[in-house]
Amino acid sequence: MVRRLFIAMFLAASMVLGSTALSVAQDADTSAFRDIAVGKDYRLRVAAALSLSRSKSPGARPALEKALRDPHPAVRASAAAALGALGNPAAVPALKAALNLEPAPNLKRPIAAAIEKLSRSSSKARFLVSLGKFENRSGVKDAKLGSQLKQQTRNRVAQFADIEIVADGTDLAAEGKSRKLPAFTLDGSVTHLSKRHGADGVGFAAKVEYVIREMPSQTLKGSMTGSAQALAEAKRVQGLRELAQLQSDAVAGAIESALQRAPLALEAASGSSVVASGR
Repeated sequence: MVRRLFIAMFLAASMVLGSTALSVAQDADTSAFRDIAVGKDYRLRVAAALSLSRSKSPGARPALEKALRDPHPAVRASAAAALGALGNPAAVPALKAALNLEPAPNLKRPIAAAIEKLSRSSSKARFLVSLGKFENRSGVKDAKLGSQLKQQTRNRVAQFADIEIVADGTDLAAEGKSRKLPAFTLDGSVTHLSKRHGADGVGFAAKVEYVIREMPSQTLKGSMTGSAQALAEAKRVQGLRELAQLQSDAVAGAIESALQRAPLALEAASGSSVVASGR
């Protein structure tokens, strides 16, 4: 796995309830992602699963789901327990698939326990959300940015226990009515992406914006915006691969900054008809 290069990431977010800003040092999960994917010693992979069980990174769940197919049973068991600890119901399909394929009878119990735990937590949803239109409006020619934004948004929003993302094609209005839950569509866009080169390093600055629309009326209820910079020392950036990683990190940081208080934004949107937007 490519090692993350950024030495600092600066995040800022604004939404219907105000704004927050924070700075994040080099990603603490980097070694765990590397170890669970390519660690030669199974004990290293087990420790990585334990570390990712406490992670807030949107990549934690996919990494742990992949570890459900690890050749060592201890790693598979640790990955299942870690997914249960993350509390993201989006992991249930992968756990069910692993349960059906698990060759060791004694490992079926922890996998089933994780499924039961996550299934219980899915009933705590307070808001239903469908992902709508996602696009790249930054001016940078990158055909993949829109789809990457949508996938990373799905991963991040799915980490909130009180927000349930409905499957594509679901009649959101009917689902919300039958379950007596407020329903919203979330549209997103990358609004700015630029390369930086200065005394503080080489990297990218990114901004994203989300629009919240109430369903079925399609009424605009508010917006959430976020920005981030991903920088690395110039001497550590050797080519296009490293630059692409920095660009990805900047966009991921902007997504995190915009969505970190998404439940509060949806709560405000469900209780007010006033349209508000981030700065």
